[in-house]
Amino acid sequence: MEGEGGGGGGGGGGDGDRLSSLPEHIIHHIFSFLDTIAVVKATAVSRKLRYFLVSMPYLNFESNGYFDSQSKIKFNDFVNWVLMSRNRSVDIQRFRISYFYLNENYAFYRLMHVITGCNLQELDLMIRSKDEIELPRCILNCRSLVSLKLSFDHYSLGTFPGLKNCIFPGFIRLKSLELCFVMFMDSLSLANFVSSCPYLENLSVHECTFVDDNIIEITATSLKDLSIILPPGQKWYKERIRTEQIRNYGLKIACPNLVSLKVVNLRSRKFSFQETNSLQNLFMDLHRQYDNLKVEQCCQALCKMLKGVCNVKALKVSEVFLEYLLLAVDIPESFSPLFNNLKSLTLGIRRTDFNKHSLINMLECSPNLETLNIFLKLSIFRTDFPFMPKDPWKMPNMPNGTTSCLKYHLKIVELFHVRDDKYELDLVKFFLKYGHILQKMRISWVHGHGNTDEIISEIMKFPRSSPNVALTFVEPNDISLNGKSYGCYCYA
Repeated sequence: MEGEGGGGGGGGGGDGDRLSSLPEHIIHHIFSFLDTIAVVKATAVSRKLRYFLVSMPYLNFESNGYFDSQSKIKFNDFVNWVLMSRNRSVDIQRFRISYFYLNENYAFYRLMHVITGCNLQELDLMIRSKDEIELPRCILNCRSLVSLKLSFDHYSLGTFPGLKNCIFPGFIRLKSLELCFVMFMDSLSLANFVSSCPYLENLSVHECTFVDDNIIEITATSLKDLSIILPPGQKWYKERIRTEQIRNYGLKIACPNLVSLKVVNLRSRKFSFQETNSLQNLFMDLHRQYDNLKVEQCCQALCKMLKGVCNVKALKVSEVFLEYLLLAVDIPESFSPLFNNLKSLTLGIRRTDFNKHSLINMLECSPNLETLNIFLKLSIFRTDFPFMPKDPWKMPNMPNGTTSCLKYHLKIVELFHVRDDKYELDLVKFFLKYGHILQKMRISWVHGHGNTDEIISEIMKFPRSSPNVALTFVEPNDISLNGKSYGCYCYA
């Protein structure tokens, strides 16, 4: 037939080169998912495709991060060759590079000067350098950016210039900003930077450090998603960053349209949430202060926080946050939170810090709760907390009936990292006994757990209030805090 075998003319291109016959925007879209070196190889088989290499609006440079010195040089040379070969009149919609190694920082400045001059919209950089790198002004003043992601490491921090008295020209289009291992000369640099982005919706600040100030302030009317992961404290940083300074970082957030908030490694009690009534999802991972806090101090710290987050629908907290939270619900005259909108609650608790009565109080404060996840953690036993019960795990009977959420709303309970401890089994028995409309209970064993058949047999004999509950026992494979699990088997 005519047209087969690559004979015909026109725009068909023949079976041997179907890619070239596609419309230009389709080819660009296909190439946008590929590493640039794969695009170079593809253009070697077609003269027409060579044009697309010099006009590609999407540039992705990937490396595995384990190159030897010679391979690093070749990778950097390849990046420079692609940039020098392309048509500079064509805008760059996305530029992504991972593990770009710098022996001399001027190479980084030259690279940034070239790409920011091409109406750049998305910039994603992962940089490794033997020296500190001050962020170039061409990035900080790039008005065309819609998405900016800068990632360094704790040995070669990217430094943000001190700008207490300076005003940014404004990122009039920026919607997403992610900074990792960036060192700010002062916290106002970050505050001024964020305030210069009127349309910023997503902000991630991961393990960034601040030289002069300890209070991190985030104020943005358009912000919807905020993630702050503070440095863990034990890592090595430059001499200007002291460990005790990292431990004292405070937090002040005022974002009236914020929907999702994640805060990790917060040690200081100097935090406050203001104008956060729109918040739907909250993840708080606090670190314990080993100074034997008084009950009043815990309640005061928590009172400041919970006033702005009682409208959340999903709440995920660590055991330290839970200690504060349980104190607050145990002392109603101090502060009595009520989470009427809460549908999903995830608790990370240490086995030695568990308070049975406070858990029930927490359930009473969440009358419409539907899903409860509990992650059990091992810890060194401590008895110096003022709220530690004598028998923390034994669940009480409820002669006066059950809480509203257990009776009418709680449908799913998941327990992660379960052992054959009798107190943990008592927790299982409690939810089976009082969960009137419980539909699913998933039990994930801890790694290295041996004999589970006898435990399963014992659990299956527990009385149940809900006739339709399905018990699922999960092997400890690929269990994460996100709830992903595999290798499960079910019992009705």
